[in-house]
Amino acid sequence: MELNKRKINIELARLKWTKYRLAKEMGVTRQWVYRILGRTGGCTLRTVDRIAKALGADPKDLLI
Repeated sequence: MELNKRKINIELARLKWTKYRLAKEMGVTRQWVYRILGRTGGCTLRTVDRIAKALGADPKDLLI
């Protein structure tokens, strides 16, 4: 699975959140968020679900 980083950034902008705020909402470190969103490869379903839950989005909308 590959994250749609553009969609995540759009959601962050819509909520007026920083990646730091996303990390706080997810209960993870800022470094973890930067690492996941900077990664060029895939990610786990659990990661997608955690990001979607924090953003209030549908997980399938965050995937390419």
